[in-house]
Amino acid sequence: MASTVIALLAGGMVYTASKWFNARTPAQAVRAIPSPRSTLLPHLSEAQASALPYPPNLLPGARDVDTFYGSLRVYEWGPENGRKVLMIPGDTSPAPVFGRIAEALVEKSFHVMIVDTWGRGYSDTPLNVPHNVNLFALQIFFAIASSPLPWTGLSSSGFSLIGFSLGGSTAMSFASHFPYLINDTILLAPGGLIKTLPEGYTSALFRNSSYVPTRILRNLLAKVLGTSLTRTPLPSENAKPVTTDTLDLPALWQWQFDYHEGFMHSFIDTTQHGPLTHQHTDWRRACSYIDSRTQLPQNFPVPCRLSGSKLLIICGKDDTVVVSKDVREAVSGMLGDDRLVFREVEGTHSFPALNSGAVIKHFFEFWGIED
Repeated sequence: MASTVIALLAGGMVYTASKWFNARTPAQAVRAIPSPRSTLLPHLSEAQASALPYPPNLLPGARDVDTFYGSLRVYEWGPENGRKVLMIPGDTSPAPVFGRIAEALVEKSFHVMIVDTWGRGYSDTPLNVPHNVNLFALQIFFAIASSPLPWTGLSSSGFSLIGFSLGGSTAMSFASHFPYLINDTILLAPGGLIKTLPEGYTSALFRNSSYVPTRILRNLLAKVLGTSLTRTPLPSENAKPVTTDTLDLPALWQWQFDYHEGFMHSFIDTTQHGPLTHQHTDWRRACSYIDSRTQLPQNFPVPCRLSGSKLLIICGKDDTVVVSKDVREAVSGMLGDDRLVFREVEGTHSFPALNSGAVIKHFFEFWGIED
């Protein structure tokens, strides 16, 4: 027994020392776990890829941006002179969750950009860096920097930032530090102020995942997400292509669980470091820019676009992950009714995909655009 304890302590000290040393080793490259773009698609025909629960050609304007943290999947399309909108998905649903919404915006001559969050969809999983708000916010800069169009500076007219769930919290933190880039912010079932995380998110096994066998972690993650441990087969050559109209979210989540080798790491690391709760400071700061209580320095070279704007928040009436009542109470203490627009729609946490019609109506109302 004593020898076992000594071995464990020694192992822990070695692990801690190694972690300390690696963190201070200069010029250490940040590694990444590749997404299905590299591990799966090369082995499929075009017909098979088009029939995946998340086909790589589901949305127009796809590009894969090489970064210090791995490859980032970005979609960008719509009229070049259209009003710009950037969308950030959540912790389990990649870009297709915005598919129908984006199509409706482009039909109204908007220029749309969507990213796959790190470790989700076709974006790689960064290693050796925490999945915190800093990492998620960097996605925005990598995405807009890779665009052929100007998204920043005086030659840009700014953009609207839309975030869902984890993406909502990321959007508010980004707005709190870069209010001169953003015209307005829209949040769909936003994380960041959640009082109680879903069951399993705070598991001790996730907190100590470095010491837990992969099999046990995978079993727990499947339970948390409601996915199966049995890998789903790949589509046949004769399978029908998937479109935004036939998108099946549970099938997409299962595919991601099965075939994105870095998803488990990204998800678990997000539960430990991500901006899911206790983000009140950044939210207050963003709100103070919205209602003009906080201003940029007088000599700042670009105007504060966010100043004098409004914040639109949409929640699902039956959402048990992000509870509408809790969000409204928290934000009402940060922003006055003249700057806060709060709406509810039918649906659970998946309402952006399953009730996109109601969501887009609130968007157009918010922007003063005829539906």
